[in-house]
Amino acid sequence: MKKILAWILPVLLCLGGCGLAGGASEREKEMTYAELAEIFEKYGISGTTPQIIEELEQADQIRPPEIELDKAAQLLTVLGRGDYDYEDMTWAPYENGVYAFDLEVFDVGKMYTDFLNGVSALDREELDFQEIQEDTSQVNWEEGTGKRTVTFLWENEPFTLETEENTDWFDMDVAYQLNQIIREHGKEKQLFFAGDGYQEIFVFYREKDWADAFSKATGLELTE
Repeated sequence: MKKILAWILPVLLCLGGCGLAGGASEREKEMTYAELAEIFEKYGISGTTPQIIEELEQADQIRPPEIELDKAAQLLTVLGRGDYDYEDMTWAPYENGVYAFDLEVFDVGKMYTDFLNGVSALDREELDFQEIQEDTSQVNWEEGTGKRTVTFLWENEPFTLETEENTDWFDMDVAYQLNQIIREHGKEKQLFFAGDGYQEIFVFYREKDWADAFSKATGLELTE
């Protein structure tokens, strides 16, 4: 089974079993993956190949008809998920202009370290986070409760992100804390977030005008 079909089949089974339904605009439903790829390229999101398009189209054909998934979100997931090595238990982000992750995290012990590395991959020069340290000493792993902090250096300044534990679920407040830090640094760009209607989150590092135009072109709602 091809790579994309391998990760998307469990998602389809879960959605079908949970009785969930996604949502996509009528305009977006009519777009092909190839057309979306052209739009993405126009807005600086790269990495789409003919093989990716073919595998996503195959996944659409086997998906139960009652389940609607947003094509733009499907493609962004592939382009932004990065590469996980299950033998070494290491993850490396792609550098395609989007970072995508599931709110229910696989590698719980360093979920916020991976988040910072994923965001950094959006702009290696401007978002060069260094010396990332994730302190889980106050986490109760059996109950999935407690607190953790993540410290890092950015432009020679130390920063700390704080979060409340909720088992294996990512705390989006950490993302908002990071975005506030970036905005306070006076950057022209900031983080923007979008979702697929289920559990996938997409992160972009762009100007406000870009976010507005991209949202209009794709039908994806971006928030700060």
